This record gives sequence, structure tokens and C-alpha cells, in this order.
Amino acid sequence: MRQIKNIAVIDLKIVLKDKLFLFWTLIFPFAFIIMFGSFYKDTDSKTELLIINKDKGKWGTYFIEQLKDPGILIKTFKKKPETFNRILIIPEDFSKKILLKKTQDLILLKNENSSIKAAAHAETKIIQAIAKIITELILNPDTDNFFKNKEDFKNIIEIESGFPEGTIAKVPSGYDHVIPGVLVQFIMIMILIYGGISVMIDRQKGRLLRILFSSTSIPDLWAGKFIGRLFLGIIQAAILIIFGKIFFHFNLGNFFLSCLTIFLFIILNSSLSILLGSIIKKEEIIVGTAILISNIFAALGGCWWPIEIVPGTLKSIGMLVPAYWAMDALHKIIFFNKEFADISINFIVLILFTLTFSLISFKFFKIKK
Repeated sequence: MRQIKNIAVIDLKIVLKDKLFLFWTLIFPFAFIIMFGSFYKDTDSKTELLIINKDKGKWGTYFIEQLKDPGILIKTFKKKPETFNRILIIPEDFSKKILLKKTQDLILLKNENSSIKAAAHAETKIIQAIAKIITELILNPDTDNFFKNKEDFKNIIEIESGFPEGTIAKVPSGYDHVIPGVLVQFIMIMILIYGGISVMIDRQKGRLLRILFSSTSIPDLWAGKFIGRLFLGIIQAAILIIFGKIFFHFNLGNFFLSCLTIFLFIILNSSLSILLGSIIKKEEIIVGTAILISNIFAALGGCWWPIEIVPGTLKSIGMLVPAYWAMDALHKIIFFNKEFADISINFIVLILFTLTFSLISFKFFKIKK
């Protein structure tokens, strides 16, 4: 164990002395977080309902009063704004048609990228308001003197929104989506580049062979390299999580489950980096391969955009890469409050990937040039 620890510590010290280490662990990922954070802003943190009241009478204003609710943020506009989550348009003849006891047409415009859960909340409140007014008109049909003789009626009809099991009621967005995506992508980039190059250089310069002659077995040597990359990934993850918490109020959801997901992904990439360093003989090819693998895995795995919004075929392809299972688990934890049982399949798949990469990397782990 002492030999394994020494190999891991020496590897980590070499990486920490590299001048580009800070750039790859903080500066570049931080720039990614800011850039992608502007693309995936949380457009509906509250249930927002914008209203354009064109009605010429009293009933439009009265209808808006029935929509008021502590859980809904109501804003009134004279014309449609450029950006919105949902807008309810009350027509000019709203009051007139009520007095004439004619049917009404209310227009609800929705942004398809906004929260489905918030939309359901707003629509439920609109239906409740309609039902309440209809009830009041039935109990007090004298529309001309309705407001003079009006009594307060409780809601006779209660309406609640709900979704079938498995429905995605909220599309992951904001920094709580972006930071895990950047975290997963740069864990891959950092570990694969630094870990792969380290193994390749140590083999070419004969360091692995010299270590092997100092009463260290090949399994111990492999384990030392593996743990060194594990420490590197943990440092990368810790830096991004801490800075995400400080500057972007990053929400990890269930802290233990999120950290376990990240840890399993770090282990997976640690074994993959040893494989790259064992089978590739040139530094520039390791760098290019690591960046290519990381970008492909990030794109297919949902690091750049929420995997919940991609077509089914692309999602099925994404399941072939480890990043998908890590991002899917983090989304379930952070956005959908899932427990261990709900994401156990994600952990199993990540562990299977790790075992596969570990066995292959150990088989191709070369000591000599």
C-alpha cells in the first residue's frame, strides 16, 4: 500500500506543478459555465402568468382577481412582450359576451421551452377561475346588478394538475444543468489528457521499469497510477463545485448521491486514461484523442444540452456513452428529487463501464517502450 500511495502522490505532484493546470481546472471550465449559462437560463423559476387585458368592461378585471394566487406571479401588459413563458389574452368583448351569455374565447400563448409543471399550475388556476365565475353566474344570474349584489362564494369545483408517471415536468436548465455538464466534460478532459500522457511518458523514459525493480508489482504500479488519476479528478470536481456554489448558487440536490455519481464517473475515467496512455505512443495523439472522446461523450451524454429534450433515437445512442449515465443521474437528483433506488441502474452501468475499462487497461498496461 505504501508503494501505491507513493506512486499516486508523485503523479499528482507532477500534474499540480504544470503551468496549465489552473487553466484546465478552473479558468477554461469557468468560461464554459458562463457561456453555456447564458444559453440555458432558468426561464421559469416561478409560475409566471402575463396578462393582456383588452376588455372594455368590468369582467376582465374581475377575472384577473380570481387568478391571483400566492404561487403565481401575475404581470399585466398592454402589448405582447418579446420574451415570455405564457400570456393570457382577454379579448375586448369579454364583458359584453358575459352580459349576453355567449361563449368566450380566451387565448393562452405558451413558450414551449418553459416549465411544463409551471404551465400546468397556471392553466389549472385559469380553469378554476372560469369555473368559479360560471358558478357565481349560476347562483346570481342578474348580470346587470352582479357586482352590486355580489356575495363571496367558495370554489365549488376544485381542480388539481397532475402528470402521468415518468412525465418530464421540468426541462433541466440554468446553472444547475450547466455546471454538472461542464464538470462531467472537464473531468474527462483533465483525467484523460494528464493521466494518459503521464503513463506514456513514464513508460518511454523507463520510469515504470525502474519502479518495477524496486519490489513493486505490476498490479501495485497500475493501482498507484489509477489512484493518482482518482485524486486528480476529485480535485477538479471539488474546485468546480466550490466555485459553482460561491458564484452561481449551484444546487447539488442530495449531496451524497450527487457526490457518489461524480466519484463513480471519476473512477471510470481514471481507468480509461491508463488505457489511452498504454496504447498510444505520442503525446499529441493522446491530447487529440482525449479531446475528441470527451467532446463526443459530452454531446451524446447531455453535457451541452438537456438529454430530456433530444429525439428518442439520439437519446438511445447517448446511452452507449458513460457521460449519459452520469448526467442522467445528476439531473434526476438535482431536478427531480430522485432517491437511490431510482438511479441505481445509473450506478450499475457506470460500475460496469469502469470494470470493462479497468480490465482492458490492465491487460494493455505496458512497462517497456
